Amino acid sequence: MLHPSQVVMGEYGPALIGDGALFMWADNLAPLLAAHPHVQLVLSTSWARHLPFEQVRDFLPVALRRRVVGSTWHSIQTDPAFSHGLPYSYWQDATRYQQVRRWVTLHRLRRWASIDDDADGWADADRPRLIHTRADSGLSDPAALSRLAELLRGQP
Repeated sequence: MLHPSQVVMGEYGPALIGDGALFMWADNLAPLLAAHPHVQLVLSTSWARHLPFEQVRDFLPVALRRRVVGSTWHSIQTDPAFSHGLPYSYWQDATRYQQVRRWVTLHRLRRWASIDDDADGWADADRPRLIHTRADSGLSDPAALSRLAELLRGQP
């Protein structure tokens, strides 16, 4: 999470409620990724239900934006292989983990991690890949950053 979770869709797009700014913790993520040029990002955000992929991606700072290779929600809508065998109604109620897991399975990822404040429904086998953040602190939390750094170094 790159900003507190209290975001609403306003007239001109997402807006943070309260103090701070959208993507205020992006500067904490970019340096960690700098040493790992192979790392790619997949967006799994509720914003994707309301905005086109390119617009959601382009809210990110440039250093992160160029790493984005897709979005789980947009794949549900545009990639027949992603939603194969599952009705659209399934995805309306799918957990974030179900969306992420579908991406991981379809793209046959071996090394991956997820940064999220939503830990609902995570399988025990995949839980070590979750950097579970608090909704109000996200990647401003040193423990979350440390855990991400461990995963980037290949430590389980």
